[in-house]
Amino acid sequence: MVTFDADMIPKHDFLTSCVPYFLTGEKIGFVQTPQSFYNPDQFQYNLYSENRIPNEQDYFYRDVQVGRNKSNSVIYGGTNTVLSRQALEDVGGFYTGSITEDFATGIEMQSKGYRCFATNKVLASGLAPGDLKSLIKQRQRWARGCIQTGKKMNLLFKRGLSFAQKLNYISSITYWYSGLKRLLYIMSPILFAVFGILVVKCTILEILIFWLPMYLLTNTCLRMLSGNIRTTKWTNVYETILFPSLLPAVILETLGITMNKFVVTRKDGAQNDDRNYQIKQMIPHLILAVLSIIGIVNCIHWTFSQGTIGFLVVLYWLLINFYNIMMSIFFLAGRKVFRNHERSLASVDCTITTEGETISCLTHDLSEGGISVMLDKPKYIPSDVEVSIRLVNDRYASEFTGKVAHVASIGNRWKYAFIVKEMTEEQQRQLLHIIYDREPTLPQKLDKDISTFEDIRLNFVRRGQSEFMSNRKLARIPLNRTVNTSKHGAVTLLDFNYEYVLLETSRHDLAYEMKLPLAEDLTLDCIWVQSLRNKRGNLYRVTNIGDIVRNHQMEALEALLTQWNSEQRQPGRPNVTAKDKHFSDDELNEMAYL
Repeated sequence: MVTFDADMIPKHDFLTSCVPYFLTGEKIGFVQTPQSFYNPDQFQYNLYSENRIPNEQDYFYRDVQVGRNKSNSVIYGGTNTVLSRQALEDVGGFYTGSITEDFATGIEMQSKGYRCFATNKVLASGLAPGDLKSLIKQRQRWARGCIQTGKKMNLLFKRGLSFAQKLNYISSITYWYSGLKRLLYIMSPILFAVFGILVVKCTILEILIFWLPMYLLTNTCLRMLSGNIRTTKWTNVYETILFPSLLPAVILETLGITMNKFVVTRKDGAQNDDRNYQIKQMIPHLILAVLSIIGIVNCIHWTFSQGTIGFLVVLYWLLINFYNIMMSIFFLAGRKVFRNHERSLASVDCTITTEGETISCLTHDLSEGGISVMLDKPKYIPSDVEVSIRLVNDRYASEFTGKVAHVASIGNRWKYAFIVKEMTEEQQRQLLHIIYDREPTLPQKLDKDISTFEDIRLNFVRRGQSEFMSNRKLARIPLNRTVNTSKHGAVTLLDFNYEYVLLETSRHDLAYEMKLPLAEDLTLDCIWVQSLRNKRGNLYRVTNIGDIVRNHQMEALEALLTQWNSEQRQPGRPNVTAKDKHFSDDELNEMAYL
């Protein structure tokens, strides 16, 4: 039997990778594969780190679970799991006495002598909780369920479990009490530096002998043994974020005030959180931040006024805690969600057929709603015309029509984004296979260049930037090229997007019609549209672009544009960029438009 959460999508090799475990002759209970996600989780997204850190659950499923193979104490995670029907029948079916029935059912199987395995190979992916409230409710349910299970099964005296198994499961339950440790760790230096209450009494020498080696070795070991999936810094950040929400639930469950109703985690797409809920969750962290600042100021003052370095230890402790608290505040402040569909970075062979040519390229990213590709040269693809798009990999092929949704210049290349317009049901199925039958492209290891300072700087800078979404649907090519016209003298082409051209003329009189000879047998017929406010440029519409396409002159035009754009980028030439003021008036600010 196989169990999946409703949002999970298995890869084509899910069964062929898992079933062989049951053919070894051993008494196998279940095979657990990682819970993987194709969308950034709340920690990645809210902290602007979706390209810097792995999913928060990766450490457990790809490292801890695999380590538990040795003691046969792998936790059944409920999804992405293949189970022996015989094992399930032997334990009387799924355990229904706990809200974490998967956790309890796995323990029952192992107590009956069944061998259970975990693999770190990603074989299915789904959706991480899309909003803060769903995340917190999910973790509260996990915490309560594990404590419930431990109490109801009386794990310490559970028959059929070895000492190592009991130890591992007790560890899994006590993990949820880490909020108490986190509260003590944050409050201890605050109690001393703000309220004058001595919590830890030791000398500098004792700190150097006992604490410093533990601190350095713990950091090094966790980074190395986890394969750079997790560090103590990020463990501390995660714990600091969640402990005010989890601690009350853990205490209530411990005291016997149980949660008996199972609530499904909401995963119907990313939600923009309710601000009142976010502020409510942020209040404990704001109070701790203020107290930490007071403590930091006091320690600095005492260090100089009393001429001793003893307070530097407390100061360091406060600063580390303050970093964790600041990251928690950033997290709880949230981040606005714009996308309707999650994008997967993937290079898939792509063919785009327009009225004038066929373009062969690779995709940059994919989603259920569209694709984007990177091209070496700009192409004329009208935004009001549907084009044929075909995607092919070694297993699937999908063909559909699409329209240009956005064009952007990135370095020396051009990114074209297309929105899906029409496709058959079968082609849609093929597209879904292409998108999801792959390992997610989100990070699986920590960025080597990650630093505490960069974490803070990134969040301050990104949150201070106003969100701007360009609605440009044609390639805008800076040229800064002068051509001679027969009637209007020298004219400078500032930029060009196939349908419009921005001109700077040397004469004071305004020409309503103009012919721009670009090369032999290649002329642009232009009609004036408007003068820009700063009066440097005049915007003209190109009226014969359709004739250029039909007469098969587009290749010559694009070659010329590429050459001029390349020369314009060379050092020593005046560089016209989108930051220049005369570009502002023909730009459409999508957010303002909406």
